Amino acid sequence: MRTRYSIINMLFNIGGQFLTMLLSFINRMVFIRCLSAEYLGVNGLFTDVLSILNFAELGIGTAMVFSMYEPAARDDEQKLARLMNLYKWMYRAVAVSVLLFGLVLLPFLPYLIKGGEGIEHITLIYMIYVLGSASSYLLSYKNSIYQAYQKGYICAGWSMACECIKTVSQITVLLLTRNFILYLAVQQAIQFLPNIMVSRMVDKEFPYLKECHELPEREERNGILKNIGAMSMHKLSTIIVRNTDSLLMSSFIGLATVGLYSNYRLVINALNNLMGKFAVAFSGSIGNFAVMENSDRLYKIYKEMDFMFFVMSAYLTGGLMMLFNPFITLLFGGKYCFSMTTVMVIVAEFYITRMRQTNLLFREAMGLFWNDRYKAVAESIINLVASLVLVRQYGVTGIIWGTIISTLCTCAWVEPYIFLKYGVQDAWQKKLRDYFAEYLKRTLLTAAVSAAAVLWVQRFPVGNFGIFILDGLLYTAVFAGVIVLFYRRSVEYTELKRRGLEILKRRAG
Repeated sequence: MRTRYSIINMLFNIGGQFLTMLLSFINRMVFIRCLSAEYLGVNGLFTDVLSILNFAELGIGTAMVFSMYEPAARDDEQKLARLMNLYKWMYRAVAVSVLLFGLVLLPFLPYLIKGGEGIEHITLIYMIYVLGSASSYLLSYKNSIYQAYQKGYICAGWSMACECIKTVSQITVLLLTRNFILYLAVQQAIQFLPNIMVSRMVDKEFPYLKECHELPEREERNGILKNIGAMSMHKLSTIIVRNTDSLLMSSFIGLATVGLYSNYRLVINALNNLMGKFAVAFSGSIGNFAVMENSDRLYKIYKEMDFMFFVMSAYLTGGLMMLFNPFITLLFGGKYCFSMTTVMVIVAEFYITRMRQTNLLFREAMGLFWNDRYKAVAESIINLVASLVLVRQYGVTGIIWGTIISTLCTCAWVEPYIFLKYGVQDAWQKKLRDYFAEYLKRTLLTAAVSAAAVLWVQRFPVGNFGIFILDGLLYTAVFAGVIVLFYRRSVEYTELKRRGLEILKRRAG
C-alpha cells in the first residue's frame, strides 16, 4: 500500500510540476515581452521579501505533519482532530504575523530597491504581495491530513488545475492591458482557490474534524512546540540562505540584475520544485515506515532513495551546465544571459543543495529537527558574512559562493551525521564514512560528465530548438550509459531496477 500511494503521489506531483514548469516559462516569455526588466526584478525581489516574512510560519507545517503520521497510521480520529485544531490556530496567528511584519517593513522599501525609479505604484504592488501571502495561511492547514494519509495527490491535482487557470488568465491580462498590478491581482486571487476546494473536500471526507473543538494534551503540545522551536531555526536558515540573494543584488548591484537572475531562478526553482514534489510523494510513506519498521529496513530504503536522488541530481547538473545559457537565449534572448563562470557557480550550488534531499526527507519524516538545530544558525551566519564580503568584488557570483561555502561548512556533513547517529544508530560511524566516500565518488563523476557536456556544447553551439533537443537527447543517452557502467553492480541500482520492472509488469498485466 505504501508503494502504491507513493507512485500515485509521484505521478500527480511530477506531472503537475512539469505542467507548472511549462506554464511558468510561457508566462515568463509573455512577461518579458510585455513589461520591462525592472518589473521582472520587482517580481523576483518581492517574492523573496515575502519568503522572508514567511519566517513567521516557523516550520509549523513540517512539525505538525510529522505529529500526524502516527495517529493516521493507527486511525486515531480524536488525536488527529485535536492536532488539526492546534494547527488551525497556529496558522491564523501566522497570517496575522505576516500581515503585521509586512506593514512594518513598508517604510524601508526605498532602501531595498536600486534602479527601480520607473516602477509606478510600488507600495500598492508590495501590499498585494503581502495580502496574498497572509491569506494563504487561512485554509492551507487542511492539506496536512491528506499528507498524513499518504494522499497528497488530491492537493496536487487541485493545485495543477488552478495553476493552469492562473497562468492563462495572467497571460491574457498581460496581452490585453500590459498592467502589472492586474497581473498580480489575478495571481493572488486564483492561488487561493486550491485551498478552498481542498478545505471543502476535507470537511466532507473527515466530518469528525468539525465535531471536535479540543486541543492536544499539554505534554503532546510541549513536544510539538519543541519541534517547532527547532524547525524555526531551520526556517530562518533557509530564508537567509535562499531568499536574501535578490535583496543583496538589488541593494549592491541593481534591480535589472535581479531581473536577469530571476530567469535563472525560474529554471532552478522549477527543477527544485520538481525534485521536491518527487520527494514529497514519498514523505508520507517514509513517515509511516519510520513509525512501523526497524532501523535496518529504514537504512536500506534510505540507501536506495539516496542513490535515486543522486542520479536525478547529477543528470540535471550536467544538463544545466551544458544547456542553461542556450535555453535562456532561445527563450528570453541573449541579453538576459550571465557569463559561463556565473552559470557554473549557480549550477554547482544547485547540485550541492539537491544532494541534501534524502537526508532532509528522512529527517522530517522521523522528526529529527531538534538534533541539528544549531547547524541552521551556523549556516545562516556563514552565508550572510560570506555573501556580504564577496559581493563587493565578485557581484552575483560572490553572493552564490556565499551559499556554497555555508552549505559545505554545515549542511553537507551535519545532516547525514544526524540521520545516521540518531535515526539509524547501528554502526553509524562506519555508515557515515561510507556515505562521504560515496559522496566524493559521485561528485567527481558528476563533474567529469558536466565538463564533457560543456566542451561539447562549446564545440557545437546551440542555434535553435531542434539542436537544443538533439543535444539534450544525446546527453541523456550518454549519462544513462555512464550510470549503468559505474553502478550496474551496486545493490541500490539492482534493487531500484527490480522495483521498476515490477511496477511495469503490474501495469502491463
